[in-house]
Parts: sequence; C-alpha cells; structure tokens
Amino acid sequence: GVITLLVLLLAGPLVWLLVALVKKIRGGTEETREVAPAANEGASEREEVKGIDYLMGLLGYAIGIGNLWRFPYLVGKWGGGAFVLAYLVCLVFVAIPAYLIEMVMGQYTRKSTIDCFKMIHPRWTGLGFGQVIMLFWVIPYYNVLLAYACIYIAGSLSDPLPWIGDSAKYWNVNVLNNYAGNYDGVGLGGIHWQLAVALLVVWLIIAFSVAFGKQILAKVTWVTVLGPVFLLIVLLVRSVMLDGAADGIKFYIGKFDGEMLGKLDMWAAACGQILFSLSPGMGTAITLSSFTKPKEDVVKTCFIVSICNSAFSLVGGFAIFSIVGNIAYNINAAGGSTTVAEQARAGTGLAFIAIAQGMTTFGDGTNVMSVLFFMVLLTLGLDSTFAWVETFMASIEDYLERAGVRVQRWKIVMVSCSIFYACGLPYCTRMGNELLDTIDHYVVAYFLLLGVALEAVLFMVNFGWRRLAVSVKRATFGNPATPDGRKVSPELFWQFCLAVTVPVMSLFLFVYMLQADFQTPYEGYPDWLQGIGWFGLSLVLAAVPIGAVLNWNGKSELPTMEEEEEC
Repeated sequence: GVITLLVLLLAGPLVWLLVALVKKIRGGTEETREVAPAANEGASEREEVKGIDYLMGLLGYAIGIGNLWRFPYLVGKWGGGAFVLAYLVCLVFVAIPAYLIEMVMGQYTRKSTIDCFKMIHPRWTGLGFGQVIMLFWVIPYYNVLLAYACIYIAGSLSDPLPWIGDSAKYWNVNVLNNYAGNYDGVGLGGIHWQLAVALLVVWLIIAFSVAFGKQILAKVTWVTVLGPVFLLIVLLVRSVMLDGAADGIKFYIGKFDGEMLGKLDMWAAACGQILFSLSPGMGTAITLSSFTKPKEDVVKTCFIVSICNSAFSLVGGFAIFSIVGNIAYNINAAGGSTTVAEQARAGTGLAFIAIAQGMTTFGDGTNVMSVLFFMVLLTLGLDSTFAWVETFMASIEDYLERAGVRVQRWKIVMVSCSIFYACGLPYCTRMGNELLDTIDHYVVAYFLLLGVALEAVLFMVNFGWRRLAVSVKRATFGNPATPDGRKVSPELFWQFCLAVTVPVMSLFLFVYMLQADFQTPYEGYPDWLQGIGWFGLSLVLAAVPIGAVLNWNGKSELPTMEEEEEC
C-alpha cells in the first residue's frame, strides 16, 4: 500500500520532469505563457489558456466523486437500465443545452460570472452574486468529502485494513465520530481532530495548485484528470474478475424495470444527477470559458465534456457493481442472505462503507486496490474543487480590478483558502456529516435547479439564439475543421430545449422538492439543522430579486444584432 501511494504521488511530477528534460534536449525554450499584457500597459485582454488545458479543466470540473458512487447508487435504487435511460434523456434535453449556453456566454463576454451577467443586462447581476454565494457554501463542505478519502488512504497503508470486519463502525466512529443517529438534545459537538488534519492537507494541496496561476494549475489538472481514468481502468480490470462480479454487472445493465419510467421521483433523481454532475447553473463553465481563446470551438468542447462525463459514470458503474456483486457473493458464501440490489442501496455510504468492505476481498492486493480506489475519489474531487476555487478567485480578482486594487494572486488565494478551511471545520464535528448533507440539499440542490432555469430565461430574453449562432460561427470561422464557421444545428431542437425543456424541467424539480420538504422534514434531522438549511437557501435566493430590483433600469452592454452581423 505504501509503495502504491508513493508511485501515485510521484507519477505526475516525474512525467512533467521527463517532458521538461526532453524539451531541453531538443533545444526548446521555456514555454511561452499566453498571458495578456498587464493592465498598466493599457491592455484589457484576459489571461488565456490553451484549448487542451481548457478542455482538461472542464473535464476535471464535470467528472467528480458523484460519478463513481452517487450514479451507481441511483442506478441500483431506481430500476437499473430504466434509470440509465432517463438519465440519458435528461442529458440530451436539459443538461447539454444548459451547459452550452454557459460556455458560449463565457467565451463571448470574456468575463467571469457576475460581470458576464451584468454585461448581458444588469438586472441579472443578482443571479451572479447568488451563484458566488452558493460556491461559498459548496467549497468548504465538498472538501470534507476529500478529507474522508484522505483518512481512508492513510488507513489503506495498514495491514490488515483497519475496517476489516466492521466497515460501518469504522466509518461512523473512526472517520465521523458521529452520534449514531441519536439527535436528541445534541448540537454540532466537538471537532474530530483527525478529520480536521485531513481537511488541512486537502486545502494545502488546493492552495499550492491554484495560487501560482493557470499555467501551473493546468499542469496539475492533467494529472488529476488522466490519473483517475488510468486508475479506473486498473480497478475495472481487477474488479470484473472477482467472484460474483457477473451478478453485479447483470443487475447494472441486464435489469430494466419499465414501471419505474412512470415514477416522477425517478425522473427527478435522473435529471438531478446529470445537472449536479455537469453543474450548469453554478457559473463555473462561464468563468472557465472566459479564459479560453476567442477562436476556440466551445460547441465541440461542450459535446466532448458532456459525453466523457457520462461515459465515466457508465464505465465506472461496471467497476462499482462488480465489487458490489462480489460483496453479495461473499456474504451469501459465509451463510448470510443478501442480493446485489440490497447492497447497491447503501446510499452515501456506498463508497465509504460497502466499497471499503469490498476492498478487503482482494487477497494479496487488498492494500494496493484500496489505495487505488480512494486515490481515484480524491483526485476526482480535487478537479471539481480546482474549478470552483478558480471561479471564486476570478470573481474576487475582477472586483479588485474594477476597484483599481492590485494584489498578488497568491496572497488572495492563501487568504481565501484559510477562510474556506475555517468554514469547513463545522463539518468536522460530530454532526458534521448531517450538516454537510443538509447544506448540500437545501442550498446547492435547490439553487442549482433555479439557476439553470433563470439562465435559460436570461439567454432567451437578453442574449438570444441569433447572437449565439453568430458568435459561434465567428469564433470558429477559419479553423481547419470549420473553415466556414460552425453552424449550431438543428436549430429548432436547441431553441425548443432552451425555451421549454430546460426551464420547465428544472423549475418542476425545484417546486417538487419544495413541496416534499414542506410536507416531510429532510431526513428527519432536528429542527435547528433544518433551520440552518433554510437560512442558507434564503441567502442565495435573496441575491436574485435584490440584484434585479437595484439594476432593473440598467442597460445591456451587448452590441445590437445589426452590429454583430456586420462584424
């Protein structure tokens, strides 16, 4: 296990060292940074990233922890292939169109989220602020998930694995130190110091990756995007050879419960999963696209990212269900009685309980496979965090630039990461996991759906399909693959999605969740915890109408369509 961890940690630096040596031997000079001239030199261009680095950043942002554990769990819960079908329908009619308009608007305006919306029309400034406030809630708790993975990576170095025999106890006692579901008369409780240390390690990795500019971050992203793909392949090859793997795979792709297609809950889960995975509505794709080259084909990039994101989930499902099948096989072989379906419904504990237990069945390769799996989770999560932190940093930097204040980037990053770490400590308490689940549900799930719907309205009312078509064609005109410029077709399909399916389905899910939570408190958590969730949601929701009222009579900075078409 120790050797495996060292190999994984050193692989990235060694690859880049080898690349640098090859360049030096060939007489290559230091890579020229594609950075716009400084502001004091009178230029207004943004720092640009290469097309491949832009693609890697978006792939890392989209493909996260949920691809590997939340997607398989939902497949198991909602009828196998029926859920996959619903997921793909929602991908085509909701997620991809919503993702595309963010990428186009970001490249067109060359501005981060708040300034992008302000340029389109000032009344949408509040939506941008709401998305930034949402990120301020998301970033601290999301990295606690990575801290969980760090604890399991450390545990994987022990022989035997410390959770052998009772993985649920290890999760609840050693990792969470929780109240075991007894919430009567308790508060958040004390901070679990092991988890706080693991969270500090995560934030140090993020701070040093983001602090020194997009060129360094681009190199880190190459490792954290390609690494999980390689590790997933290794895990997949080994997992499909386990006893009982065939039963798990059969459940995954061989079961199709058609009755599930008639249940609104299943469609809500499918649409929610792809939206939360690609995450349009967070503004991150807008910010990342604002740094790409003006001649980049963002439509092609949109399709690549969307397809790769879903493909990772689908392929990862084979590995996960192979392991789940093996878990069921071993339980039954030991005299117990269970099914693949029962094991697949382990919920949020699927990765940290069921799969952790499954790692103990790999014989001599137990420690190696355990390190591999939890390193996959860690690197998947780091990519998403890099994108979110970069979005947050861009908003701060744009604000300081407008105020005429110049601060070195690394100082902004270090101060921000320190604040985020402090904000993450409440999630390291005894009720921290319940707090995490509450904020994820009330703040992120709700506002993500509302954000997608409002962005579709913003696009149709103030940006428009004609502007998108003209900007895409102009950006791709003269490119080798599109010498005459790209035409986004079929136009009727895209316009129908953006005018109907995107806003209607996302608003439907928003209202559906709202009435469900009014009827039954979420997960039966105590009232004070529910109150924190509703308070967090009210903060992000309030930004939208306040921004609209204060800027309602403002004027769009976009050129007229006549000016656009003359260019």
